[in-house]
Amino acid sequence: MTETKPTARKFERDDRLKLGDRAKDQISGFTGVIVAMTEWLNGCRRITIQPESLHEGKPVASSTFDAEQVARVEPGPELGPSRTGGPSIAPERNCDPV
Repeated sequence: MTETKPTARKFERDDRLKLGDRAKDQISGFTGVIVAMTEWLNGCRRITIQPESLHEGKPVASSTFDAEQVARVEPGPELGPSRTGGPSIAPERNCDPV
């Protein structure tokens, strides 16, 4: 009887992935929305996916995967710049003594 070696999967990084896209980990099947992307010094890129479902009424924890094993399921909305924080009040400053 001859043994067959399992074939290794070849993953390629999809540089089109962006925040807000719906994505799936190709190994575990974990799906959700991309909420974070990190680039490391050695060139490793990691994608954090937040599931959209609840488990027993509570949010499911997000998980992080290598970018090469993440596939885009559906493009997310176009995200533009947004203002964060509330209105600012100019600080009052005493006049410099002259």
